[in-house]
Amino acid sequence: MPENNGTTVTKPTVATRQKSGDTFKATLTVKDMVVWGLITMVPISPMAVYGGVFADSGGMPTLAFLIGFVAVLFSVFSFGIMIRRFPSSGSIFTYVSHVFGKMPGFIAGWLMLLQYLVSPAMVYLIAAIAIHSMLPDIPILVLCFGFLAIVAIVSLIGMKTAMVVNKVALVAQLVILALFVIFGILFVVQHPESANFSPTNLFNPDKFELGGTMSAVSLAVMSYVGFGAIATLTQEAKDPQHGPSRAMMVMAILLCVLYVLQCFIATSIDPSGAAFAGNTDNAFYAVAKMAAGPWLMVVCAVGVALAQGVFTAIAQQNSIAFVMFTMAKGGCLPKFMAKMDKRTNSPLNAVIFIIALSVVLTLIFQFSGIDMNTVVKISNFGALSTYTLLNLAVIVFCWFQLKERSGAKAVLMHLVFPALGALVCFAILLSVGDVALIVGVAFILIGIAYYLVLTKVLGREINLG
Repeated sequence: MPENNGTTVTKPTVATRQKSGDTFKATLTVKDMVVWGLITMVPISPMAVYGGVFADSGGMPTLAFLIGFVAVLFSVFSFGIMIRRFPSSGSIFTYVSHVFGKMPGFIAGWLMLLQYLVSPAMVYLIAAIAIHSMLPDIPILVLCFGFLAIVAIVSLIGMKTAMVVNKVALVAQLVILALFVIFGILFVVQHPESANFSPTNLFNPDKFELGGTMSAVSLAVMSYVGFGAIATLTQEAKDPQHGPSRAMMVMAILLCVLYVLQCFIATSIDPSGAAFAGNTDNAFYAVAKMAAGPWLMVVCAVGVALAQGVFTAIAQQNSIAFVMFTMAKGGCLPKFMAKMDKRTNSPLNAVIFIIALSVVLTLIFQFSGIDMNTVVKISNFGALSTYTLLNLAVIVFCWFQLKERSGAKAVLMHLVFPALGALVCFAILLSVGDVALIVGVAFILIGIAYYLVLTKVLGREINLG
């Protein structure tokens, strides 16, 4: 990456305010941030949830991913506005704290934790199911712990994954996707009696049902929700005012194209879903087998397993650890999580806590009978809640507090778009299902109680600004 003539900027997050002198070189271009975002968000992630989205949407998964894109598109606009107003490498809890106050900011951070803390166990489960489709004799729980052990060892040793390795992983995913697209198109052309590129694969009015479609969207949106992590790169960007928001927009559009393409071709290969009836967890791999044989099924399954269970898991675990480190520095979490390990250059105590929690959550999910799709929706509850708060923060801050209402652009960016973003995200949130809703609401109530104990009983000062 270019060095930008060595220019450095101080990173004014809660964590760095606690310890001055931490600086970051402003070297990241929009291209750099887009590549990083694609690496962390997994271009082939729809392969993991395709069956669940297909079933809930009545055979229209492409439509579900398009609606999910609309939801995140409005949130991308809101992120861009708040990044320019608060050019730090904080995130939604920083924005909400500034606009609504400390308690709402804490709850926003608390909901981010719900998404982040569930995510490692979720990706281990996704990876395990992918491998289990090829090696059914190995229990899913054993495979989950296998991936967990690999990620734990890497994190504890402090091995840094070089950017070139991440780029190789990204290229490998794009190659896998290209293979599926090419052989998928060939299959449809060669089998007109059972496969087709019909518009009904995108939208079939005879099968459309709003409740089912929104349930499918609440699952599909998993593939989009990580784009907000680019906000954490703000102070490392060459253009912190505009670079991250532009990168988010480019990345969201690219991902939408890739997600829609693979889902539409998969549906065109098997419009009825007969190939994976009764086995939605392995639906995409079954379709890949139809398209080109067992070898493509193996390639897709291994690709998803490595992308989710190793590369994404490592990135997520590190991101979660630093969020917890920041919240601990701000007085929201126990102080032992605010310790930075010099050897690994990471908040090691937070990493150890996340590893232990992932073990517990993996066991809970396995023995409680909670399926993969429900785990994904529990994680999405946290993301959709915080995106709703983000959009509301833009309205309150820009429209009401700053009174920036002049001109059509101000009306759209400060009122119409964030209002639509909040409404769409909230509508999807209400469609995640009973289990995810119960877990999410319970987590919020626990967070409120925890905040009151911290501030009223222990008298601790909370600072997430």
